[in-house]
Amino acid sequence: MDAALQRLKHRGPDETGCFVGDDFVAGHTRLAIIDLKGGHQPMHDPAGRWVLVFNGEIYNYRELRAQLQGRWDFRDDSDTEVLLAGLIIEGARFVERLDGMWAFVLHDRASGDMLLSRDRFGKKPLYYRRHGAIFACASELPALEVLTPDVAITEDAAGIADYFRYGYALPGATCVSGVSEVLPAHMLQLRADGSAVQERYWSPSVEPWTGSFEEAAEQVRELLTQGVRRRQLASDVEVGAFLSGGVDSTTVCALAQESGFGKLRTFTAGFAEPTYDERAPAARAAAELDTLHTAEEIKPDMAAALATELPRRMGQPFGDSSLVPSALVASVAARHVKVVLSGDGSDEIFGGYARYMGRLLRQRYHRLPAPLRSVVERAVLATPEPYAHHSGSLLKRAHLFVRLAREDRDTYIGPPAIRKETLAQLVPGLGVGNPMPDRPWPDDPAELRHMLLMDCLVYLPQDILQKVDRATMMYSLEARSPFLDKALFEFAIRLPWQWHFSGMQGKRVLRAAMRGRVPDFIWARRKQGFASPVSHWMSGWLGENLLAMTDSDNTGVVDAAGVRKLLNEHRAGRADHSQPLWLTYAYLRWRMG
Repeated sequence: MDAALQRLKHRGPDETGCFVGDDFVAGHTRLAIIDLKGGHQPMHDPAGRWVLVFNGEIYNYRELRAQLQGRWDFRDDSDTEVLLAGLIIEGARFVERLDGMWAFVLHDRASGDMLLSRDRFGKKPLYYRRHGAIFACASELPALEVLTPDVAITEDAAGIADYFRYGYALPGATCVSGVSEVLPAHMLQLRADGSAVQERYWSPSVEPWTGSFEEAAEQVRELLTQGVRRRQLASDVEVGAFLSGGVDSTTVCALAQESGFGKLRTFTAGFAEPTYDERAPAARAAAELDTLHTAEEIKPDMAAALATELPRRMGQPFGDSSLVPSALVASVAARHVKVVLSGDGSDEIFGGYARYMGRLLRQRYHRLPAPLRSVVERAVLATPEPYAHHSGSLLKRAHLFVRLAREDRDTYIGPPAIRKETLAQLVPGLGVGNPMPDRPWPDDPAELRHMLLMDCLVYLPQDILQKVDRATMMYSLEARSPFLDKALFEFAIRLPWQWHFSGMQGKRVLRAAMRGRVPDFIWARRKQGFASPVSHWMSGWLGENLLAMTDSDNTGVVDAAGVRKLLNEHRAGRADHSQPLWLTYAYLRWRMG
């Protein structure tokens, strides 16, 4: 346990606690945010029967505490004790009343039963392994690894297959054999006899909303304002915010600045490559919002160090290279605050990703005669694909669209990480992946609505939220996402999908809701995203590192000759293979420790 807690020290540098029972041990590292003097963990009830270990924040803990007051004698002012009291008094279903983000384990020393749970969206991680009579769980995979030192760390074939197809393991699974994760919006009840049941506690309604578009925009504005304020109130330390100068982060910062908590601290970081640098629009937004703004350039040596370190920290391969800049901007913010607000979740809820507009355009494009489509596609593919980010290059967007137009119309689970023909070259004979967990809503025949719902169920928790949690907690920084407010999500998910799009632009409802509340120039900016210049890196230092790794006999499922061929094509400028090359790098770096 001491070794595991040491591996989690970055998540909680303020305090370490351990509770040893007859047949179990519980440990916790704390990042103190609510009730700085109380809230010590592991926390147990006065009789010592129940022991709780909890990671996260309960935003409505004050209201819940007031409702429990007559039935529990509170010893401190923490949200941890509110959670403990509610679970003991009302049982497992108390989680349905929580508004926040969490991963927790509650152990009943009398019966030997355990209850594990994660928040609705999967913001906070919780992994577990069962090995014989041993059950172990932890917030991060490297900590879980040392809790079961007698178990060899081997690849899970299905998890690795999903990784190369999507860039991450699917919900509930991992890339490590024998290791699972508690599903978002689920409870896992483990009985003393070894039986286990995992059940969903939250199934948001998708029944269509019947109001007008104008009423919907007003409701979104009100709910988002409340969501921002709720995440500022539930803290006894200063709350800052990430600010990129895009629609989502600027919206959050504008509402936070209006909340009356004093001047907001905002943070951004960018690369020297112009199409991967948002420092200028972030600075302009900060000036118009009058925030206390800090910006830094991400130097190549900083990026190189993190590219080497992060795969080990993740404990499994992770294919989103924006993990690197996310970690670096978190390091900037962590010098000033313990908590930041972020704009995560908006793209999935309000239709902000380019792939949504790409699907709309593909529907129209396929109405053109096949010979004409063939001419267009040959003309695009005859030009070298640029390394620039798609937000700053029309030719880059044309290449991406041609790929999309040629894709098979498979049932959408998540955005494919690698094209099928490239995947076959890179990882020949890739096996079958994991099955998708049950969806909390019926199939939707509308392609765009299906994509929005699936991205909330798969891409959001497995990519975006996993990335943000590891990047921020690496520097003892907590990130909170107002767009993932329960009430806001439950409302927005019921809106007609067409309301989110206007021509080839997304977030129509959000734009209508926030017009006049954020700087006007924001609406004219093309969505950029917080990406890394991996295309450039692969032509230089990162490509050299990857090439050296392919000389090893430890390349796993990857075909070394296929990797070298893709790298040569990339360096010659014949194609941009940065994404499959990064996935390969992250996989090999993880394998090699």
